[in-house]
Amino acid sequence: MKTKNIITALLVLAMASPATAQKRKSVKKAAPKPVVVEETPAERLFKTMLPATAKVLFIDSVVVEKDGFLSQIPLSKEAGTISTYEAFFNRPAQVALGVFKNEFGDRCYYADGDTLATALYSIDFLGNGWSKPRELTELGGDYQSPNYPFLQADGTTLFFAAKGDNSLGGYDIFMTRYDNENARFYRPENYGLPFNSTANDYFIAFDEVNELGYLVSDRYQPEGQVCIYIFVPTFPRANFDGEDVSTEQLRRYAKLNSISETWRFGDRQTALQRYQGVSSERGQHQSANAFNFVINDNLVYHKMTDFRSPQSRELYQKYATLSATIDTDERTLSLQRDKFANASAREQKQMREAMLRLENKVEEAQKQLRQLAREIRYIENRIKQ
Repeated sequence: MKTKNIITALLVLAMASPATAQKRKSVKKAAPKPVVVEETPAERLFKTMLPATAKVLFIDSVVVEKDGFLSQIPLSKEAGTISTYEAFFNRPAQVALGVFKNEFGDRCYYADGDTLATALYSIDFLGNGWSKPRELTELGGDYQSPNYPFLQADGTTLFFAAKGDNSLGGYDIFMTRYDNENARFYRPENYGLPFNSTANDYFIAFDEVNELGYLVSDRYQPEGQVCIYIFVPTFPRANFDGEDVSTEQLRRYAKLNSISETWRFGDRQTALQRYQGVSSERGQHQSANAFNFVINDNLVYHKMTDFRSPQSRELYQKYATLSATIDTDERTLSLQRDKFANASAREQKQMREAMLRLENKVEEAQKQLRQLAREIRYIENRIKQ
């Protein structure tokens, strides 16, 4: 009897199993919800800029230390002079700040401020020296921490770097033009791709005499370094309208993935020869004038590490800064003398006093320079070589 009951129970289970299995199989899992990735404001801005990407021949690039990159750009004198705030004003700055002075030495644009904020200013050289600074407030508050201004040779087009909502990320290059009627700059515009990126794009300059441009960016670079891209400016600006360029290739041009991909846009070899010629001239000039400090009849120093005393090194830094200031003032005097020769009698009367003050300033600075040189030589000559 027990055996019969066991067999009956097994048959019942066997008959029930397929039904149970069928029931489990029919259960459907809920489909996963699609993940929606929202674009960042910078990504949306990049998309809007992409169709207008400039068609530019980039001939070369040089990686340098971020501190001091301005000194590595071989601008011709006709393009103006670029320098740091400390070198131009002979006073310290809390952050790295750029200064631009035009070819004629009578107008200067510069950044001033601290770690919290900076602003752009302009000054003009008048009959009695540099004018009171004017802050370029018309640029607006949308352009945060503006820095590194550069005025094109037309005397109207101003470039600078800034952060803010109109930037792709970090610093971007912006452009504005001067409105002569209202004596103010127009609202700036982002200079677009490939000059800007999601990294920091600090500076742009145009040397129209040598048909060269310089873009400074830290894209694809380790911290503390920047890349100086050398390119051939195109005026008016050209883009890829009407050309068979895929979206992916356009993105590569826009991001400067490879400058060699742009070499088909012009005569790279000729442009490279121009750049090498400019660089060579600058190197010769620097090697001839940058550092030849006589200690005695048998010893000349050429680099900072040659100084054996820390005090001497500190004094030489003051010497070099003062020497640069004297050079600037002497160039300004030269320009003023040229203007003086063609000025009216009334203008000459105003200019004469200003020139006399500047001449006295240069004379006093030269006395200080000679005194610093004597102190340095005295300290170094006392140390056993």
